[in-house]
Amino acid sequence: MSVSGVGSSSNNNQNTASAATNSLTSNYSTFLTLLTTQLKTQSPLSPMDVNSFTQQLVQYSAVEQQIQTNSNLKAMMDTMTSSAALQLVNYVGKTVTAYSDTTKIDGGKADWTINSSAAAKDATVSITDENGAVVYQGKMDLKSGQNTFSWDGKGTPSGDYSASTSPFTISVTGADDKGAKVSITTEVSGKVQAVDTSSAQPYIKINGRLIPLSAVTEVGA
Repeated sequence: MSVSGVGSSSNNNQNTASAATNSLTSNYSTFLTLLTTQLKTQSPLSPMDVNSFTQQLVQYSAVEQQIQTNSNLKAMMDTMTSSAALQLVNYVGKTVTAYSDTTKIDGGKADWTINSSAAAKDATVSITDENGAVVYQGKMDLKSGQNTFSWDGKGTPSGDYSASTSPFTISVTGADDKGAKVSITTEVSGKVQAVDTSSAQPYIKINGRLIPLSAVTEVGA
C-alpha cells in the first residue's frame, strides 16, 4: 500500500497561503507605520479630521480580520488535504475500472473493455508499444454497448510480447452499417497499486500506469 505526493500537495497549498498572508501582513505593517507617522506629525492647531481618522481605523480593523481569515483558511486547506489523502488510501488494493486506452500484459494477456455507440462490423483494432510502434493489428465485430478485447501478446505479422512488462495502447475505429463512424471509448481494469496526490488532480496507479481518479467508472472489492 502506498500513497505518494501527499506532502508535496500540502506544501503547495501552504506556500500559496503563506505568500498571500505575507503580502497582507506587509500591507498591514505599512498601514500602521503611515497612520502612526500621521498622528505624530499632525499639527496641534489642525488635528486629523475625526471622520477621516475613524475610516482609517475601520480599514485597520478590516486588514487585521483578513489576516486572521487567511490563517483560518490555511488551516482548513491543510485539514482537507490530509483528509482527502486518507480517503484515497481506501482505493489501494481495490479492483477498479477506468477510462483508459493503455494497460500492461498480466498473466499472458492484456484486456480492454471497448464501448461502442453502435454496432460496427470489421472494426480495426491497433495496438502500439510505448514507442508508438504498431505491434498488432486486426479486425473485430463490435456490438452496441460493451465489448471485450483480449490480446495474447502475439504480434502481427510477427513477434511475441506476452512476457513484456511495458505498457501497450489500443486504438479502435469502426463504422456502422451506413458507413458513419461510431464513437468508441476504452476502459481498463486492475488493482490499485498506489495513489498520487502531488498535482491538483489525484491519480491512481493501475497496471503500472497512472490514471486520473476522475476516469474511474467502477470500484470493486
